[in-house]
Amino acid sequence: MKLLASATSPYARKLRVIAHELGIALPVEDTAPMTDPASLLSANPLGKVPALVLDDGSAIIDSPVIAAFLLASVPGQGLLPQSGHGHWQGRTTEALADGVLDASIILRFNMAQGITAGPWVDRQYRAIERALCVMNGRVGGSGFGDICITVACDYLSFRFPDLDWRTHNPALVGLTDRLLATPAFVATRPPA
Repeated sequence: MKLLASATSPYARKLRVIAHELGIALPVEDTAPMTDPASLLSANPLGKVPALVLDDGSAIIDSPVIAAFLLASVPGQGLLPQSGHGHWQGRTTEALADGVLDASIILRFNMAQGITAGPWVDRQYRAIERALCVMNGRVGGSGFGDICITVACDYLSFRFPDLDWRTHNPALVGLTDRLLATPAFVATRPPA
């Protein structure tokens, strides 16, 4: 199997960290989604990364689905409970973190078009702020959730260095500072 992904995709980074933590070899094929490469469109007609191409040529798309596949590939893994309240709370944390990433990417595309103010832009920043506040109280819920949170926070630092998320979210600061020093996060650091 191989992961079609951009080196700076936070969604792909989440998967790469999970694979690293689970001991799964996950080759990555550097893919520029905006150029609509044939290999990506064959795997995902939406033209979005990440896409996981399996050995039989079939594909799994969307980072939450791929994350579920990776977790299910390792019976007894300790990152996320397989069922029950802890499972659904971990999945909810993933949804919050992915929502922060979604809002961040909307902001980046808007900025590229010169749109830096207005109700839609303000809505994205408010969504990020609210989600960070909630995630600050979810630290330590599961290793999986903590990975998702750390990926989102590090992406904010990477793409929005002027956004001061650290001042009001001490639990997030402690978590990200700790996890970013681990081998899985060091190995998946995006290029500068």
